[in-house]
Amino acid sequence: MKQLIFLLLLFVYSNINAQTWTAEQLNAANTAKEITYLNQQEKDAILYINLARLYPQQFVKFELENYIGTEEYGDYLKDSSFKKSLIRALNGGMPKAALKFDATLYENAKCFAKESGDAGTQGHVRKECPKGNYAECCSYGMRTGKDIAMQLLIDHDVSNLGHRKICLDGTYTIIGISTHEHIKWNTCAVLELSF
Repeated sequence: MKQLIFLLLLFVYSNINAQTWTAEQLNAANTAKEITYLNQQEKDAILYINLARLYPQQFVKFELENYIGTEEYGDYLKDSSFKKSLIRALNGGMPKAALKFDATLYENAKCFAKESGDAGTQGHVRKECPKGNYAECCSYGMRTGKDIAMQLLIDHDVSNLGHRKICLDGTYTIIGISTHEHIKWNTCAVLELSF
């Protein structure tokens, strides 16, 4: 009987002290939830980028500290200096406004995600798709929206941290994203951000 009471108290204590996002925080970050033509992967990528922007210190605790990467690519982020630098940046960072979804940016991202995915290319060189005056991030090989966001925020082995800087730049206010199958990486995502 003592063991049952101990387990019950342990369960109650762990649930009281479990830290998670509140419904209000998730709602504030989930700015694309009503966009019916976005898939869940695209909506989730925006959600996680916005959580990092709105609540930088909590993002470290709730999402980043124990994130080691995807099972498919192993735990290469476990001791990553890039992950550690993101933790420092977010712990010292100020909240930024959530990015709002923009249909024009989405159309631009959709064109380039398809072009890049069908050709199996990486990078930002376009052949057919017009280049807008936007900041652009491209992600490859990530299957979930959270993993897309984490890849861009951590920016592992990207020396200038360009994707991270774009995603966390408070001057950007709108975002478009599109994912597409990629013949080399299985999937790609293109994010366009602007003012």
